[in-house]
Amino acid sequence: MTIGWMMWECTRSEVWLGALAFLMFFPTVIFGPLFGVMVDRVNRQCAAIVTSLILAIISSALAVLVYFEIDNQYVLLTFAALIGIANSAYQSIRLSFVPELVSISNMPKAVAINAILYNTSRFIGPMIAGFLMLHFGNQITLLVVAMCYLPLTFVLCVINVPAKLVTDNKRFTFFDDIKAGVNYAFNSKLISQLLIVIGISALLGRGLLEILPATIDVIYNMGVQELAWLNSAVGIGSIMSALMQSNPTPNKLMRAVTIGSIGSGALLIFFTMTSQFVVGLLIIGGLGFCGTLCGVGTQSLIQTSVPSEFRGRVMSLWGAINIGVGAVGGLLFGVMTEYFGYPISLVTLGSLCILCAHLSTKDNIN
Repeated sequence: MTIGWMMWECTRSEVWLGALAFLMFFPTVIFGPLFGVMVDRVNRQCAAIVTSLILAIISSALAVLVYFEIDNQYVLLTFAALIGIANSAYQSIRLSFVPELVSISNMPKAVAINAILYNTSRFIGPMIAGFLMLHFGNQITLLVVAMCYLPLTFVLCVINVPAKLVTDNKRFTFFDDIKAGVNYAFNSKLISQLLIVIGISALLGRGLLEILPATIDVIYNMGVQELAWLNSAVGIGSIMSALMQSNPTPNKLMRAVTIGSIGSGALLIFFTMTSQFVVGLLIIGGLGFCGTLCGVGTQSLIQTSVPSEFRGRVMSLWGAINIGVGAVGGLLFGVMTEYFGYPISLVTLGSLCILCAHLSTKDNIN
């Protein structure tokens, strides 16, 4: 939220915001599969500790540059790319931790609880960020972000990791292992279908959430405090969605994926029909709800169907599609809204989302 608002203050351009989202999330597509291979072969606990410290250093460095006013759109893009690369590593590690700490029968519950905790931070975090940015400035906000990695690092150091999390450091080749993981995923009808659906949701359903700093200014003529409310609404919607999926069956998960992917497109169209902030707040919350329905549903179904030796690679592929394609979606929404306006862009992209989601999930509607 902080970097997005800084970019909007620098440029007042949806395209620059889209480029920021692209560089922050697209590295997952390139580096995610590589880190997925490493996760299947190295000590995940040590890798998680190192990655969290790297993210803390990146946030601290940006805070220093902002303090000395050595920040512009190019600096922000550079740091967005660095954060994207580090997060692509942490994404692979995080996704592979949960399945090894719980039984297969409890996997959907664990994924839902993980989503609840993650989205609780999406609800609380923007409110804290909005307060800090408004009263103390961007540099203090970024410093707080860096400090938040310290308790995470401490927990990662003291957690009791089962022995099966530590795999042999046998010789391997990246590309052969990546190819094996991709082949496994796309030779499975279920997994390949779920990856297509999450890609549609990320590209066409969530792009508006990546340009909220522009939306709050252009559509509602409001500022950082209201931006925090929008981001918190996304978190609330996501929490409600995750709670609904805390004890699901495979059929219910499939239905949730269908509803989430189609519902995102419908909400984008509804967003163009009102200029009232309260209604927009509800719709943005609905987008968070639908996005999490699709995300938790696809992740739970994949986690329960993938053997341990392929889990890091397949889940890194899921993460690469979910986050990386979402980055492309943010760029797509940024370019279209700047050059064609919000109504035409959202109706077009929302309609495409509904059509593609229906075609990819029609076998599950019964």
